Amino acid sequence: MTAKDVLSDAITAWDQAANAEKSEAPPPPPPEAPAEPAPEPVHNLPAAMQQFQQPWLSAEVPTLRLCAVRIQGLRNVRPGFLASLCKPYVDGTSGETKLGQAWYGGRTEFAPPGEPTTFRTLLEATTALSSDLSRLDMVRDIAARLEPSRLSTGNPEEDVDIVLQVKPSKRFFLKTNTSVGQSEGTASVQGKVRNVFGGAETLEGSATLGTRTRYAYNAVLSTPVMASPDVWASISALSQHRDMSSYISAHEGQHALRAALMVMRGDGVRRELAYEATHRHFHHLLPEASVAIRRLAQPSIKSALTYTMEHDTRDDAFMTTTGSHTRAVLEYAGLGGDTSFVKADGYASIARAFGQGWAWSLGARGGLLHTLDGRPACLSDRFMLGGPTDVRMFRLNSLGPRQKYDSLGGDAYWALGASLLAPIPARADWPLKFHLFLNAGQLAQVQQGKRFVPTSYSELLQPSASTGIGLLFQQGPVRLELNFGLPLLARRSDGTRKGLQFGIGLEFL
Repeated sequence: MTAKDVLSDAITAWDQAANAEKSEAPPPPPPEAPAEPAPEPVHNLPAAMQQFQQPWLSAEVPTLRLCAVRIQGLRNVRPGFLASLCKPYVDGTSGETKLGQAWYGGRTEFAPPGEPTTFRTLLEATTALSSDLSRLDMVRDIAARLEPSRLSTGNPEEDVDIVLQVKPSKRFFLKTNTSVGQSEGTASVQGKVRNVFGGAETLEGSATLGTRTRYAYNAVLSTPVMASPDVWASISALSQHRDMSSYISAHEGQHALRAALMVMRGDGVRRELAYEATHRHFHHLLPEASVAIRRLAQPSIKSALTYTMEHDTRDDAFMTTTGSHTRAVLEYAGLGGDTSFVKADGYASIARAFGQGWAWSLGARGGLLHTLDGRPACLSDRFMLGGPTDVRMFRLNSLGPRQKYDSLGGDAYWALGASLLAPIPARADWPLKFHLFLNAGQLAQVQQGKRFVPTSYSELLQPSASTGIGLLFQQGPVRLELNFGLPLLARRSDGTRKGLQFGIGLEFL
């Protein structure tokens, strides 16, 4: 056997051994199947909505967390303004101080982003934010919804976004109209620009021509303070010419500048602090003007602070059947100018409905003016009383002191009114009603000075009164009355009116 044969046999044996090892080795494992993807977490929002709508199905309330607030559709609005508007809803530190709680009110009671809350609480926060936008007069339609958050990181099955899809209000507004109110008719042109600087500012202007107000020009710029719909600041300018010859033989002109800060919470209470500087002057005195009017018709400048508080719970501000309305105005003049006085004026009313279309109402108003320099009050600052909108069956502003045909006004007054509204038979829903009324009141001049003189108020204890029946028609804010009545009590100087009396106005006693 040659070396070649040995080598060949060795190779053959090695091949046979290798083949034997391959045949004895276990077969390779089959390829592994691809792993199934993990199921995505189910969001709590659908279950929370179902539990809110049908709470009897489950006692468990799913947890939700606010992640973000998104307002879509607003244009020409500063980002910083929107951030301030949404701050109490998305910043948990907003209500940590007493100042923050007082400023934001109930808006800080909702759970801040990231904190556990419920569907009901998120719904209330959405409603509150939508109300804030509406009160800013920036939008005319809001579609609100809750949806799973797009930005969630920590709790993807609980995080939700508040989404408000809005339609902005028209930025420019212009109209002409005719109207009636407080026993006069007017024609006017009104214009408004909304969102002037991108922060819900409003610029309004009007030009008016009327039967008593011969002309009036007015411009007002108002803005929410720190994006709060509860607090508004405004500045305004007014120039007007009024024909007062029906009760004072003269015309009056006024030019005024005014700055005001108004607070109006959701509890129905409105408070306003204002400063006003006004120049008043009388002109076009009639030849028959009395000596007293000629003496009182002097130009004057008033520089005054005014505080107003008003509470309104009426179901309808114009055709009231249920609720109450109170208003108090306190004025201090003497910060410069040539008038100095303290003046208080108040009004209160209550109404209740009964039966089908029946209602009764009671109203009262009164005021007091006290000069601080001992001099008689300027004619422009005095109270006036009488006419179809307060003490009916008396001529306009004809109660109290008079000289010839001129009303001299007064420093103190009171007036009461009681009304009964009855429906037209078979037409209880009509804005036309039968009206039964009883009115009483009096106006007096009191002795001015440092000492209180009770006897100077004695004329207030001699009321003028009237009663009657008529028809009233309510068209929007305007009320029309056609009454038949007569005075029950009257002083010799009162301007009485028997028989029919027609009244047009916005507010009646």
